[in-house]
Amino acid sequence: MKIQFYILGLLLRYGSQHGYMLMQRIEEQIADFAQIKLPTLYYHLEKLNKKEFVAAASQKDGNRPEKTVYSITGAGEKYFYILLKKLQEEELKLDLPLDGVIFFQEKTNKDEFYASIKAARLKLEGRLNQVMSHREEALRLIPPKGQAGAKAIFDHHIYHLQAELNWLKELEKGV
Repeated sequence: MKIQFYILGLLLRYGSQHGYMLMQRIEEQIADFAQIKLPTLYYHLEKLNKKEFVAAASQKDGNRPEKTVYSITGAGEKYFYILLKKLQEEELKLDLPLDGVIFFQEKTNKDEFYASIKAARLKLEGRLNQVMSHREEALRLIPPKGQAGAKAIFDHHIYHLQAELNWLKELEKGV
């Protein structure tokens, strides 16, 4: 559902795109909060095309290979707003893998346990730095009307990452 929402949203915002351009926009603008791989993108484009939410047309540019260009249809635009409403109403569910490890930490080697917590903290610090640096780069690529929303999303993720990082630092002090 979310992948199709992002695909339709990008087509709605930027107009017709071929798959590689959509993937480039995903990587440049939303990869920090929407993990979509190229094969997954094409899988969902095909599903959206079969449901007539996107139209696919072959396009040839000079001697270059033929490309399939995707456009959102009227039905696709309606479906985008249905997905938007569903996502607005969706309840936050946290599924944090480290919670299970901590819950059963007495079954692990204490040194290995704390080493894994430190490794998780270091990895999270790197992720936080990556998101913070990518934020400015991505905001430059997003049209002015979409920047406030994108900024809010980046801030949301940064706040969560910082909270998780603070929690890991406390955990390192001793469970």
